[in-house]
Amino acid sequence: MTKHSLEKNSYWNNFYKRMGRGSSQPMPPSQFAAFCAAELGNRIKIIVDIAFGDGRDTLFFAQQGFQVFAFEKSSAAVSLLSERVSALGQIAVSELDVVNGKIDLELNQGTQVAYYSRFFLHTLTEQELTKFFENISSVMKENDYLFVEYRNEIDAKLKKVTEDHFRAFYSSSYVLKLAVKCQLSRIYEVEGIGFAKWKEDDASVTRQIFVKNKL
Repeated sequence: MTKHSLEKNSYWNNFYKRMGRGSSQPMPPSQFAAFCAAELGNRIKIIVDIAFGDGRDTLFFAQQGFQVFAFEKSSAAVSLLSERVSALGQIAVSELDVVNGKIDLELNQGTQVAYYSRFFLHTLTEQELTKFFENISSVMKENDYLFVEYRNEIDAKLKKVTEDHFRAFYSSSYVLKLAVKCQLSRIYEVEGIGFAKWKEDDASVTRQIFVKNKL
């Protein structure tokens, strides 16, 4: 593991440990989670929450009736969410580095899945982002969905509320090229401010929905 990776791991573990010492009440879901749940409706009932962070969207999806598989590299985040899901049997929480590790779901053949990743892509280097798409595409089946939301290149100059840490700012066209190379087609895209406002931080984000092509 590189020095850069170790520093990122340390930052996020400390971040979620501090969160665990705070209120036991989960935050409301992100706007993106509400958007995704509305888009999916009753068509797909299984969501894979990739790099779930504080777990607020994971809990929301379960409360909406989805079966959720939640993956996160930070052991502190895994512990935090595991404490909150004891009464919600439809959430399976696992510690996994989704860039380098393989997502393994035991599902009936033909089961359609929605993969969900919010505010994760911009935490990755270019090399990690490429590996992420290669890895996710390899486990997605035909017609599975991938929902992503991330800070884009415009956000690089906007105000941030949280302390300074590693962030990459990718253009939607750059992410699209990576997705297309991995047999994913874009079926929706929007970007701008007002989608992920938190306190004084009104991030410029890109939202994209991809679907796995027929092989």
